[in-house]
Amino acid sequence: MPQVSSLFTNLKNELKLKGLTYKQVAEYLDLTETTVKRMFSNEDMSIKRIDKICELLSIDLADLTRIGKSESRAIEVLTEEQEKQIVSDERMLAVSFLVHQGWTFDELIKHFDFTETELIQKLALLDKMGLMELLPKNKIKTKVSHNLRWRKKGPIQRCFVEKFQSSFMNSYFCEENEYLRLLSGMYTPLTCSVIMKKLQKLAFEIFQLSQEDMKVPLEDRIPFGVLIAARPWHAEFFDKMRKKESD
Repeated sequence: MPQVSSLFTNLKNELKLKGLTYKQVAEYLDLTETTVKRMFSNEDMSIKRIDKICELLSIDLADLTRIGKSESRAIEVLTEEQEKQIVSDERMLAVSFLVHQGWTFDELIKHFDFTETELIQKLALLDKMGLMELLPKNKIKTKVSHNLRWRKKGPIQRCFVEKFQSSFMNSYFCEENEYLRLLSGMYTPLTCSVIMKKLQKLAFEIFQLSQEDMKVPLEDRIPFGVLIAARPWHAEFFDKMRKKESD
């Protein structure tokens, strides 16, 4: 059936767009990777499972049927070259970040030391890169999703780790709107998977809140960062106490 094939094509395109593998889908569905591959190959999957994959993709089932009908979709992952160009110049990085946060041309001129000529040049380059459109009267139309994800170990992520990560963490997190808590323990792989799913859900809920706040005037918002991190981890000093395999 053409409609079914189109649905699975859109589903596979979304997985590719978000960098998700069949293995990750299988873990999310509590199935084997082989089973998931067979379902996609045969285009045979229950609506309940398709809806579950949509949950993983942070889209609605209705969205899946609409994908492909519009000429363009918001970019959720940049190319390696696009990321390189953005981080190659600090002022370009600043402009691209602020545009992504919804700042207008007038707001950028008002609050930063960009000249109109310089700012137009930066925006024109982002336009040429396909990340936004510079419209008449310097109106900005972004083509990048607010749910943008960095390439793993890509230029933007490396830039964050090298230049901003330490600064972000350099706080006692005791002031208003600050919070830090480390929860470490010994968990089963299944529990780790459950925790990761909850963090992914939380990240999407925060993204939805940011979308709502985009409607509020800039003057009524404050810069606010949320860092969600999880990984297999132990304090390095334990390594000094570990027995060697030969002991």
